[in-house]
Amino acid sequence: MKNIFFFFCFLLSGSLFAQNTLSGKVIHREDNETVVGATVYIPELRVGATSDVNGAYKISNLPKGTFTVQVSYVSHRTVIEKVTVDGATTKDFVMENAAQSLEEVIVSGSSTKTVIKESPIPIAAITQLRLLQQSSTNLIDAVAKLPGMSQVSTGAGLSKPIIRGLGFNRVITMHDGVRQEDNQWGEEHSIQIDEYSIDRYEIIRGAGSLMYGSDGLGGVMSVLSPRPIEEGKMVGRILSNYQTNNNLYGISAQIAGNKNGFVWLAQASTKSTKNYRNAYDDRVFASNFTEPINFNGYFGLNKKWGYSRIHFLRTFQKYNIINGTRDASGRFTTASVNGIGEVVDRPVTNDELNSRNFIPYNSQKLINEKLSWNNLVNFANGSSATAVVSMARNRRSEYGDVTRPWESQLDLYLYTNYYDVRYNFAAKNNWEVNVGTNGMFQRLDNQGFQVLYPNYNLFDNGVFLFAKKSYDRLKLSGGVRYDIRLLDIGKLYIDPDGNFQVTPQGAGSERFAGFDKNYQNVSASLGGVYNLTEKLAVRVNGSRGFRAPTVPELSSNGIHAGTFRYEIGKLDAVPEVAYQGDLGLTYEDKNWYVDLSVFQNSIQNYTYSERVQKPNGQDTLYNGNVPIYRYAQGNARLRGMEGTVTFNPQAARWFSITQSYSAVFGDNLSAREEEAKYLPFMPAPRWISQVKLTKDRYRDFLRNLYLTVDLEVTQKQNRFLAAYGTETATPGYQLVNIGLGTDIVTKNKRTLASFYFSANNVFDVAYQSHQSRLKYLEVNPRTGRAGVFNMGRNLSFKLIIPFEVKI
Repeated sequence: MKNIFFFFCFLLSGSLFAQNTLSGKVIHREDNETVVGATVYIPELRVGATSDVNGAYKISNLPKGTFTVQVSYVSHRTVIEKVTVDGATTKDFVMENAAQSLEEVIVSGSSTKTVIKESPIPIAAITQLRLLQQSSTNLIDAVAKLPGMSQVSTGAGLSKPIIRGLGFNRVITMHDGVRQEDNQWGEEHSIQIDEYSIDRYEIIRGAGSLMYGSDGLGGVMSVLSPRPIEEGKMVGRILSNYQTNNNLYGISAQIAGNKNGFVWLAQASTKSTKNYRNAYDDRVFASNFTEPINFNGYFGLNKKWGYSRIHFLRTFQKYNIINGTRDASGRFTTASVNGIGEVVDRPVTNDELNSRNFIPYNSQKLINEKLSWNNLVNFANGSSATAVVSMARNRRSEYGDVTRPWESQLDLYLYTNYYDVRYNFAAKNNWEVNVGTNGMFQRLDNQGFQVLYPNYNLFDNGVFLFAKKSYDRLKLSGGVRYDIRLLDIGKLYIDPDGNFQVTPQGAGSERFAGFDKNYQNVSASLGGVYNLTEKLAVRVNGSRGFRAPTVPELSSNGIHAGTFRYEIGKLDAVPEVAYQGDLGLTYEDKNWYVDLSVFQNSIQNYTYSERVQKPNGQDTLYNGNVPIYRYAQGNARLRGMEGTVTFNPQAARWFSITQSYSAVFGDNLSAREEEAKYLPFMPAPRWISQVKLTKDRYRDFLRNLYLTVDLEVTQKQNRFLAAYGTETATPGYQLVNIGLGTDIVTKNKRTLASFYFSANNVFDVAYQSHQSRLKYLEVNPRTGRAGVFNMGRNLSFKLIIPFEVKI
């Protein structure tokens, strides 16, 4: 470990390695023409380049050694090859046209690099191009249709990721190597990252995500910013997006450069919507949101020894909260104060339905600020070390009192300091070994005039070891992790109005004496991939994970302004422990790609919320109108499968058809009654069929043309938590989506602009997702239908104008 002692010496020295470069050309197999804009990337070093109008690329400032090189380009098969770099190394790559870029993308996560088809843990990746080719109103929309993924939503703007039926604090979200700690409080809390800033997603399904933390029982969603560009360039783009249903407009400007190894990127964006529409509800009052200004980026050094970069981020989001109240005619209503000071409901006006304004007594304001220092050092012996430290402040202001407009009922400041240090040993005898530690210091400070749960201090630390061993046909990988969490929860008091506070309110006001406890446990994972033939591989993985109780689950005791319910915590909650097994296979030849997975996840002490009811079966209400929920625990089992089949004939690479399926079935094994035997918020089984047509070029001015037609079939969800009126069955539905787009180029093959069009829910089907929280709002007296429905037909137009100059 003495190499780490010289960490900062390497940061200051550029002469310890000889000058090594990798350069060459990227060409099409079909006609030997050059590929313009292909990405050539070395994941171990986190550096890359893009082929120019002549198909040429060059990556400078490289250490000597053998590295994995990934070459990717739209509508082409990804190329992955081992290349030995020693001095001025030349390597050309040949790419084959394909309607689908199959899952061969290298991801970082379990070690310095992972090839998806060599991982026993199911992994999915989605690139920026796929994000652009589909319509999404928020960050989670973009990945919710991947096999095994779904979302719990509160309208068009607020979504939380669900992986294999698990979400909230059972899914870890990473952003550029740092845990994203802004979305754990409730069902209506979204992830505060700018959708337009994302270069790619990497989704790890299952509890085998040892290198990120103990909470990932469902998996990990890693969100990554664009990589630094190659030496001597400055590139940028202007992105504009308009959507017809809620009149969304979004604008983003991004610029990045690299001069003598000094790299930088800056981005700013804004987004705004009106209320969305559907066939049953027309305009849904209070469904609008805005992101007034987001900015993010990084700056630092890329040198032979590695890199050192400072990342910064500030997001600002505002959401109205849909409560679904209506008058006898079915028109939405809103609270107001009449002339004698009484709070009454009144019908909303047409101007309010078509407004982008925000309700001062029923909305959220979210600000997330983060600063991180990311470092990688490559040592001469082939080993490497990484270090990440981060500081973040998340402010969530929730406004829920019409008598005190623009005075935050809940005002939560969450401060998080995160760290991650790893050492990657040099590969030897086909062994790759990684050791490290990561964790966080976290503090919550309540500053609103009411309190849902008390202030707290939290310290997490985990240490892990992960190893991979490669044989001729077998790839083994696994590891072990030990975590400890120290949790100190403050006291709660009650004021004369019956509201909870974090400061004393006089003698006898204490209602919660505080809580100080530590949790510790072990996580582990072991699996392998065996190639039965060159085309067919099977994979198996077993894992053990755990999740400590969260502060809301332990100590909630009050009205949540964003969910309109009274929540009661479970102070004696114990950690969840999950045992998961995965079995899968992958088959790939010149025409077919098949990927299938089945899994079972058994969770001890599974935590969930349920309605509190009186002995006669009626809801228990607080203040006569607020339903009361309490947290409970029991043993649970989740079983399911995911599958993708793609037919892309070699004789017609311009055509492909893909069929995917995903399903998860959740059972409460501790249920004492028939109506409580299913777990809540389980996604319904879903089929997605897609036909895709592509054309590499048309005449001299159009490149990368594509047309997609999707049929999304969501089956009826009749496995629901019926006890206490918590959930109801949800009918199935079918949606048709269309997408098309192209790059507009000059005669010298430079891209002038890129255009993307998509039409979601083409036939304007009125439907409710089983995981939509709006499904359980009041009955519409006009239609007799309960709740609010999802978004109707939506057309999306995106235009990107890029630029590039040499510096």
